[in-house]
Amino acid sequence: MLENELFKKIKMYNEVFGPVGREEQVQELVKKNWEKFGVLTKFDNIGNLFGRIDGIGRHWAIVVHADSIGFIVQQVLDDGFIKLSFNTAATTPDARFLSGVPLKFFTRKDTIVKGYFGLRSGHIAGIEGKVTPILFEDLFVDIGVSSKQEAIDLGIDIGTPAVFDIEVKTIQKNLVGPSMDNRIGLAVLNLLLMELVKLEKKPNLTLISTVQEEMGLKGATAAAKSDQFDTVIVLDIGLSGDIPNTDKDFIPTALGKGPIIVYKDFSVHYHDSLIKEIEILADTEAIPIQRAVFKNYRTDGEVFFMEGHSTVMLAIPCRYTHTYFETVRKEDIFNMVKLIIHLINPK
Repeated sequence: MLENELFKKIKMYNEVFGPVGREEQVQELVKKNWEKFGVLTKFDNIGNLFGRIDGIGRHWAIVVHADSIGFIVQQVLDDGFIKLSFNTAATTPDARFLSGVPLKFFTRKDTIVKGYFGLRSGHIAGIEGKVTPILFEDLFVDIGVSSKQEAIDLGIDIGTPAVFDIEVKTIQKNLVGPSMDNRIGLAVLNLLLMELVKLEKKPNLTLISTVQEEMGLKGATAAAKSDQFDTVIVLDIGLSGDIPNTDKDFIPTALGKGPIIVYKDFSVHYHDSLIKEIEILADTEAIPIQRAVFKNYRTDGEVFFMEGHSTVMLAIPCRYTHTYFETVRKEDIFNMVKLIIHLINPK
């Protein structure tokens, strides 16, 4: 029953449109789902969503981000092919994973146009071309037209956003698909709310779904200025090192071994006394946890910490981050819900 609910929620959140800067659809869906549990909701002026549950005890805030990685049209070529830019503040997408991958564009006409990443095939590239590293700039998108005007007539022009056109699927123990970063956090909050309604005493809780995290924590920078809450839990995906050839990356985390407590990442060392509190709780309740220090990684937690909030970072281990086949495991998600419920329960 719970596994079915988890898959349904992850699939729903993964497949709704909401790349960086265009989070309106996913935020409206989140608002609707929160309100089913009696959560009082409101938006700020830039699209961050806040949910409020009045309760007792310490005032917790749980933060996730609503945006997903994607692309934006930078140029429509005369022959109708599309050149894209990435929509994140990080380095360019890894071109190794993109050739042939299907995309969907959301146009100003409120229509969806399908396409896919193209690249010179081996017959054209030759032996030398097949051993030359592929750069993002080498890729283009084929939408099945022959001219710039045809593309524009379909509603595709500079500024049109695109996301991976890939469905979420179950592969044995794993859930695989795009946008696990961080739609998985939204699914965790839904499961959390299902558990909270069972509690006799409710925690004092604010839920925050931020925008433009992938663009440099922009939504969180505004949301963190609130002084209403005492303690912040940031939920996101975390790096999983349990694949071949990662022995020199110093990432001891793995799928199926529990939520990750992040001690330090690229930009902040998280609150040590709060980390200790979670470690003791996990040991007492026999909830498996993992520990990690991440490089090339930052979260909304940075700006909440900088605004003076006691902040901790909890992550769901994820393989193949920032690809269309991000991979997580169900038991880690259930253990994350269990850990947070025990943590915020006012008892």
